[in-house]
This record gives sequence, structure tokens and C-alpha cells, in this order.
Amino acid sequence: PARQAKADELRQLLAAETFTAAGQTTIRRHLESVQADLDRWTLSPGQLVIIDEASLAGTFALDQLVIAAGDAGAKILLVGDPAQLGAVEAGGMFATLVADRDGPAPELSGVHRFAAEWEKTASVALRAGDPAAIDAYQTHGRITAGSRDDLLGALYSAWLKDIEAGRSSVMIAPDTLTVAELNLRARADRVAAGQVDAIGVEVAGGATVGVGDLVVTRQNDRTLGAGGRWVRNGDRWTVTNIAADGSLAVKPVKAGATVVLPGAYVAEHIELGYAATAYRSQGRTLDTAHAFVSPTTTREGLYVSATRGRTDNRLYVDISYDPDPDTGHEHTTQQQTANDVLAGVLGNQGSDISAHEAIRRAHDQAESVATVAVEYQTIASAAQDEHWLALLARSGLTPAQVEAVRASPAYGQLTVALKDAETRGLDVERTLPTLVRGRTLVTADDPGAVLRHRVDQWLQAHPGQPATSPDLIAGLITRVSGATEAGPNRALAERETSIERRAKELAESAVANRFAWVARLGRPPTEPTARQEWLRLVATVAAYRERWGIETDLRPLGSSDAVTCMEQYGQRKRALAAAQRAIDLSRGPRLGERGSYAAITPSNQVDQQRGTDL
Repeated sequence: PARQAKADELRQLLAAETFTAAGQTTIRRHLESVQADLDRWTLSPGQLVIIDEASLAGTFALDQLVIAAGDAGAKILLVGDPAQLGAVEAGGMFATLVADRDGPAPELSGVHRFAAEWEKTASVALRAGDPAAIDAYQTHGRITAGSRDDLLGALYSAWLKDIEAGRSSVMIAPDTLTVAELNLRARADRVAAGQVDAIGVEVAGGATVGVGDLVVTRQNDRTLGAGGRWVRNGDRWTVTNIAADGSLAVKPVKAGATVVLPGAYVAEHIELGYAATAYRSQGRTLDTAHAFVSPTTTREGLYVSATRGRTDNRLYVDISYDPDPDTGHEHTTQQQTANDVLAGVLGNQGSDISAHEAIRRAHDQAESVATVAVEYQTIASAAQDEHWLALLARSGLTPAQVEAVRASPAYGQLTVALKDAETRGLDVERTLPTLVRGRTLVTADDPGAVLRHRVDQWLQAHPGQPATSPDLIAGLITRVSGATEAGPNRALAERETSIERRAKELAESAVANRFAWVARLGRPPTEPTARQEWLRLVATVAAYRERWGIETDLRPLGSSDAVTCMEQYGQRKRALAAAQRAIDLSRGPRLGERGSYAAITPSNQVDQQRGTDL
């Protein structure tokens, strides 16, 4: 559109005939140049346009390309990785298109960049945000922890060692200031060693570039090139000469002909190339890479930074990060471990999402099992309030203590735990007074929280009888009863239906998209009755994952170490039983005496190969 508008403007100037002959000649030549570009980039019927690194393409740019292709009868093919860094401008459409396909998008089946087999596996886990990837990098000595200054020194020394050994390598940092610091340090050392001229020209960002420096071009320019190759964004060059007008003669780091870059291009689109941000590094492949990681690094940035090198990718993790050093106090910032920082980074997704995806996520959040389950429990607690207050009043609490428990933030969780105990067949009426008398509640700051903790401990020590399926929503959440008014009963029923429907949708989506955690539950049975039962069990596991925010862990139930309360503990036991039974069903049905499908008793223990976390 911009070129077309420029061509129209030039034609109008020629038509006005207000310029001299020489002026008209200049305008005509300019018009011919613009028209040549238009002709060159005008799409034709049947053409295929491949857009590589499509995650970096902005939504509006993609929209213009798709419209142009549609008008011309051409086709757009997007190629890239939606788990990598996204567009600087409004973006996220590539990831949306991948997610919205009917069936999974075509993917490369193998990882070819890395020399080590373990790193191939670890890179896939890192892409998915699986914390197991951290352990792999730690086991193979790829993680260094420390303070920022110490880490940058270690990072630079390791990079320099690689360069001196003849390896191609890059230093990667999450921000431009750190990149500039590393670039200037590299240049200063090369100047001191006599490898680079101290005097040169100023380039983008204010740095000086001299003969011998490694530089990167930051703007595509098809008018510049040699040997059949034009200048591209991200190309790496060595400066071989500087002219008086500020132009540079540069030679590709790899084999290729020398190119002369005009002074204007040099001033705007040349940078030192020893260090780069993750954005600048995306799409590059080198022998090694050394990446600085802080708690502000995003998952996408970490994934890109940790996957640039063929033979060696090292992470330098800042465990002393201070978000406000100007007002902070030295040596008082609480240190984390490198694993803590990296686990936080894996949960820090930073890529832009499309408006369509934002709306969908908002809808999913409102309909999620986590949201609706909390609503269900809140309504249930209010509907059964009289029952619980009467029970508390008979437990030995004083009227003032009953009101304090009711006002506690833990009251809702307490009533959920009590209802769970009733569902298991435990004698709440008889046991609660004993729990109240355990130790005095008079001095407790929050008697509701203390009492809830005692009930949790009691439930853990006395599991009672497993709840039968009619008393569980989606095989997971305890169904409540006892509401005396029609309004709460209707609200509870609506949310029960919503949770069941959501769990079924999650299971069907996970199976259709071949999610890794579903694969661990075996293949869907072919026998219709068994298949239906298997999907119901998968729905229970899917509901558990969404209820407790298990998004990236490839294990069906996540880590047992992540369980934080008795409510989750109880639901995890139900989800574990469902997962075990799904595995048994996937191994094939058993036939009863009359040839009908007979229920298979779930395994008493999880397979040893899977461990307690499946």
C-alpha cells in the first residue's frame, strides 16, 4: 500500500505539469523505480509465498499479505515456532492460527541442531515449559549461578575462550544495556590486542566500529550485495575498510564477496556483533552460545537463548537480582537458587497474543474448572451456612469464637474439608469437638485457619471410605447438598453442569491434539464402552490439571511436591485413581462370562516406571 500510494502521488505530480523538464525527468525516474518495485512484488495467481520465522510477523502485516494473496489468487504459507519470541508490534496471530487448526499443525519430527542427544530432548522440554529441562541442563553442567557482575565476567571469559579456539559463538543478554556493555568490552579487548582499529565510525546506538570489528546488519536491502547475495537483517560481517564518507567495506563471517555499505546505512542499521538480545539471536545457528538469564527473562527468551549453539549452550543465572538497585540495600536482597529462577522464567510467558486469543483466554478463564469450582464452593458454603454454624456451635466453641471462625478467610476451605469428611463417611459430629479441644484457640490470631489445619490433619490420618462417583463432579470435586432455597440449588446445579462439560471438552481437546500428558495414559480403547469410560477418566485428570493450574508439566498430575492443601491432596488421589484406571483400560478390555465388557479393577499401585507422579 505504501509503494502504491507513492506511485499515485508521483503520477499526480507529473500530471500537474508544474515542474521543469529536468524536474519531470527526476520524478519520472523515481516513478519508474517505485513501479519496478511494485511489479517485482506484485503477486500472481498460483504463487506460493513462504513466510519464515512467522512468530515475528505482526498481525497487521500478515493481514495485508493475506489480503494481497487472496486478491491475486496466491497462497501464504507460515513457517516458524509459536513457542519462540513474538512480534515487537501487535502480534500473536501465528500462534492463534496454529492453535485453531482442525487437528495438529504439521511439525518437524526431529531435532537436528544439537550434537548431544540429551540436548535434543531437553530443548523440546524447555519449549513446552517443562521443569524437567532445568534438571537436564543442571546435570550436564550448563548452568552457572551468581551475581550479575560475576556472571557477566564468567560469560565473557567463556565466550572469548570459544572465539580463540576458532568456534563461532555469541553472547546473549535480555536487555540492550547489557548487550552494549558486553559489546564494548569485547571491542576494547580486541583493540588492546591489536586485532581492531581504535578509530572508526559511529554506528547505531552510539558505538564505534573500526576495521576488524564484527558487525551485524539490521535492515534488509536488496540494492546492496555482491556475488548474487543481498544484505539481510541479522547477517554478520567483518569490517575490512572504512572510507572517508563513512561507508564500510564488509566481508561475510562465512565465505562470500565483499560488500560496500553506504554511510547512511552504516549510521542507521549497523551494530557491533559480539553480543545480542534474544530477539536478535532468533534464527541464528552457531557453535556455542552464552546467555545471561535474570528473573525478568521470559520463557520464550530463555528457549531461544538456550538453543542457538550446536555443541554448547550455557546459562548464566542471576540469583541476586534486585529490581530496584537505586533504592535497595546492598547484600540484603534474598537470593534464590538457579533452579528457582529458571522455574519462574518458565512460567513467565511474554509473547504477545492476538485479540482473538485474548478473548478466548478470557472466556476460558471464566469457564475454567478453577474458576467455576471456587464459585461452586462459595455458593455451597453460603447455602449450607446454617448447617455448618450449628455444627460449630455444638463443637465447644464459644459464640464469639464461632463468629471469628465464620469471619476467617479460611472458613470456606474449612467447610469444604468438613463436607469432604462427611462424604467419606467420617463422624464429623463426634470428632469436631475433639479437634476444638486439642489446644486452646483463645490466643489464636485466626481460629478458623487453625481449625481448618486440624481438620486437614485429621483427614490425612483418617481417609475413610472413597467417595462414590455420584457424589463427585467430573470424578473430582465433592458434590454438596443441603441447600434449602431454590436459588442456591439452581446455581449449584448450573455449575455442576459447567464443570462436567468443561472437563469433557478439555479431555477431547487433549486427545485430539495429542498432548504429551494424555499419551502417558495409554491409547484410547477401540471397544466403544471402554473408550467412553477411558475418556471419562481422562476428563477427571484434565479437570484436576486445570483446577490446580498444571499447564506445562508433561506428567498427567504434575509433581506431588506441588500439592499445597488437603483439598488438592484429596482431589489428587481421585485423579490418580482415574489415571491408573485409564492406563488399565488402554491395555485392553476383559470379557465377562457372557462376553460383555467387565470392569477392570484399577491397579493398587502406579507402575514403577511412572513413579508416584505417573
